[in-house]
Amino acid sequence: MRSRYSAYCCKKIDYIFQTYHPEQHATNTKTQISEFANTVHFVGLTIINGVEQTDPDTVSFNAHYLLDNKLETLSECSRFVFSGVWYYYDGAITSNKSVGIGRNDDCPCGSGRKFKKCFTHLASGAKLG
Repeated sequence: MRSRYSAYCCKKIDYIFQTYHPEQHATNTKTQISEFANTVHFVGLTIINGVEQTDPDTVSFNAHYLLDNKLETLSECSRFVFSGVWYYYDGAITSNKSVGIGRNDDCPCGSGRKFKKCFTHLASGAKLG
């Protein structure tokens, strides 16, 4: 799970695609993965259950990312399948929250800078409105 999050942060499209279960390749193309990864800027990941889970093939998490000057929080319960290696199979989105960010608000990346001056998201290509 964390490796896929890191791959999205670094825009490692081939890795993300390779970690999808082969049955999912037709519905999750490299083009679709790339479009999403290049549109957002991830700023945080919280694993809800993964260590003490009751079902070893699921992971619940919150992924936080910037999109159009909003902090988006995607909550998902992901299903993984082991077939020699672990593959992401699918996930159930439990919620998707969006909060607007003002130019003078603290950047949600945790840098301590104002959103308008934070190089973390500016370097990623995120645009200020």
